[in-house]
Amino acid sequence: MTLNTDPHAGPTHPLELINVNEVDDNGGVHIETQMTGRFLVDLRRRGLLALTGNIRPAHNQDRLLGKTKTKVNKWTTELLANEAIIGNISIRLDPTKSAYEVWQDEETGLMNMTIMEGTLDCAVDSLSRIKAILQAADNPLGSFDLDTRFQVRIWLLDDEGAKKVATIYNTRGDKVNDSTAKYAYSETKEQELARRLVNGSEHLGQDNIEVLSNSVSASSHKLAAFNTISKAIETSWKGGPVTAADVEAQSSWLISAWDSLVKIRPEFGKLSTPARQAQRKANIASTAVVIYGLIGAMSKMYAEHIDPDVAFKSLAPAEKEDVFAWNNPVWSRAGVVTPTGTDSGSLGTRNSFPARRAATRVLQEVMGLDADPVD
Repeated sequence: MTLNTDPHAGPTHPLELINVNEVDDNGGVHIETQMTGRFLVDLRRRGLLALTGNIRPAHNQDRLLGKTKTKVNKWTTELLANEAIIGNISIRLDPTKSAYEVWQDEETGLMNMTIMEGTLDCAVDSLSRIKAILQAADNPLGSFDLDTRFQVRIWLLDDEGAKKVATIYNTRGDKVNDSTAKYAYSETKEQELARRLVNGSEHLGQDNIEVLSNSVSASSHKLAAFNTISKAIETSWKGGPVTAADVEAQSSWLISAWDSLVKIRPEFGKLSTPARQAQRKANIASTAVVIYGLIGAMSKMYAEHIDPDVAFKSLAPAEKEDVFAWNNPVWSRAGVVTPTGTDSGSLGTRNSFPARRAATRVLQEVMGLDADPVD
């Protein structure tokens, strides 16, 4: 980021905020107002907005990494497209280290705030969103509308109060799980493929796919969680949909391919609760790692124009050594099925990235497809 943060780039004080409202929260009075992207950038340039104080460790490093970097970059991309959902922004003014006045303009009737001393910071929340706004403003593409208005809460808190509010903001309440969120709204074309597959297939739907949780109970009749199918397509589908037409064509192909799969292996369709429980004891067909493997194999079929009706015949049930049987040695050799570590000698599946890759390779080989190379 090359924004000029030299405090001499413009006057620092006084800072005039026009048309503010006082709100009661956390046992005190705080300020609500609106700021444009341009105004936030100007605050930063004038040294009146410090990107400090946030409790998230990722923001206290020399550079952003991991999930926080991904989150900031996603918001930046959306801001550049002027379609970001930012919500309320929180910044903090420490009353023990500043001087300010909230007053009413008799001519306009508006409540205003003048900050004579002190610096706004990010000790409460919103640093990721503020960094995204600054990053979008500094992007050479120049497509971010700097006149975009944001609702801003100025928390009037000392350090102890800021830590309390920041902790509550960042720990209270549960995030909506991925299955629920992705089923409700698709952020990517791959997620949209998954949603269309689940909604469009007579063998899936909410009757057979869990959309309110990221996992399925062992006693449930459902095949898998929506997030399992969505993640499998996000990571294993190589169709690369770009346009709405791509999504339409590829989702139609996936729905048809799932029809072909269920003809050969009915357990990938709808089963009664007793039948699903019996299936789980007999084979690994409904495990997450196999779903990943199947999507990876379907991706190969789609790319190489292979008829699913033909390819899936190799998965037909067999009395002696069924491909999905728990005791089929191909799965243990691949590291997909492993002992659970109990004295009962029971087996379980691994759902790590290497196990998913191994499941894809095994199924591609069983169906006579050219297996993807191992990295």
